[in-house]
Amino acid sequence: MGWKMHLDEGQVDVKGDTIWHGHMVPYIVPTENYLKYIKEMHVKRVIDAGIDAIFMEEPEFWARAGYSESFKKEWKKYYGFDWRPQHESPENTYLSNKLKYALYLNALNEVFTYAKSYGKTKGMDVKCYVPTHSLINYSQWMIVSPEASLASLPCVDGYIAQVWTGTSREPNYFNGVAKERVFETAFLEYGAMESMTAPTGRKMFFLTDPIEDWPRDWADYKKNYQATFTAQLLYPNIADYEVMPWPERIYEGLYKTSAKSDQRKKYRGIIRPRCR
Repeated sequence: MGWKMHLDEGQVDVKGDTIWHGHMVPYIVPTENYLKYIKEMHVKRVIDAGIDAIFMEEPEFWARAGYSESFKKEWKKYYGFDWRPQHESPENTYLSNKLKYALYLNALNEVFTYAKSYGKTKGMDVKCYVPTHSLINYSQWMIVSPEASLASLPCVDGYIAQVWTGTSREPNYFNGVAKERVFETAFLEYGAMESMTAPTGRKMFFLTDPIEDWPRDWADYKKNYQATFTAQLLYPNIADYEVMPWPERIYEGLYKTSAKSDQRKKYRGIIRPRCR
């Protein structure tokens, strides 16, 4: 059986450029074809291997996207009339983002419902979780997410609040001044996630990750990791954590020892919080 490239299902901006998540890995328009691939080539296979917890990470649609052929087809299916470019009017922007929201809400519902149903045929109780940034961060980074509606999906068992230095150091305004406020922002992000899910009684994990996506120095990582770590400890109802989702970039990454030094070192307990 031959393989076919599906780069046409990536998210595309107004200039016609694909929005990439990595090399040859685009952010996806979750079409029916893509969901079939996820269910049959990933979810089914991991359940067959005995895995009983599924994590569908970061259902995200960039606000600047909405110009790919695949999105135009989804528009026609959803609205019943031809696609309209979102940059031409506020109404089009609303319709475009409403569709992005709906597409990923449907994607999670379909994949998780399938996972639970297929798991039952194997005698398994498959749990389904959504690792996601906070809505505070998504508004800052201009990303559309169905996060606010996840509580209405019975197939969702819980969440990972993906809050860490990379999101919490995003500058915000206070008294007209824009600057990084890592502790304060992390406290608000974790709180938004906890308060949103607390009424549902579902499982909540807090991410605690010392390394962000962009290389910095160990002194910077330590200061900001301790700020986010302290912020999450102020929510005593949460006792479950995702620790170091990418161990290799923590233990194997070479980073400067400080902003003023060109010396690079691997992790040697540099950022471990002290407990007395």
